[in-house]
Amino acid sequence: MAGPTLIVPPSGAITAHCIRLRPGDKLMPSLKQAASIILDRIPREQCGSAFVITAVGSLQDVTLRLANASRVNGDNHEGNDIKRYAKQRFEIVSLTGTFSRDDGCHVHICLADAEGVAVGGHLIDGVIFTTCELVFGTADGVEFVRKMDDETGFNELEVRQLLPRSQGSMWSKVSKAVLAMAAIGILAGRLRSR
Repeated sequence: MAGPTLIVPPSGAITAHCIRLRPGDKLMPSLKQAASIILDRIPREQCGSAFVITAVGSLQDVTLRLANASRVNGDNHEGNDIKRYAKQRFEIVSLTGTFSRDDGCHVHICLADAEGVAVGGHLIDGVIFTTCELVFGTADGVEFVRKMDDETGFNELEVRQLLPRSQGSMWSKVSKAVLAMAAIGILAGRLRSR
């Protein structure tokens, strides 16, 4: 097993985007739609990442993919345990996820039933029972994309730093200035050698 690859993580200023889902709304399509609308309002070169900061509310008719994912060492087990809780109501204890412009997303949820017993996993879907109050975040200068990871066999998150136009044009000007100074230096050196 290879050691960790340490890199400076991309970062940027965070902006909050607040929404409320209503009874009967389907959670997963609503999350995807909200992330898409949020990202569509922001120029591509400024931001390509959205994520759930926090959420509270209640669900019914929930479907989760439970932990059991493995495609390592030739195991193509794609039958992760998918469980539907059709006639139960839950409080949302935690909801977290990442969303990209290419409709890629990865969302996990933890729910508590009427006895306070928790269940959690990869969110397939659920129906809002009373409400779902969501706060999405976006990070300026950060882009999320999903790429096939040969090690895991899944499309995994790749985080990229976006270079703002102002910085891009600044670096372009600096590069041109450095090239001009180098050319002047070369010419001056050749003239002196004559």
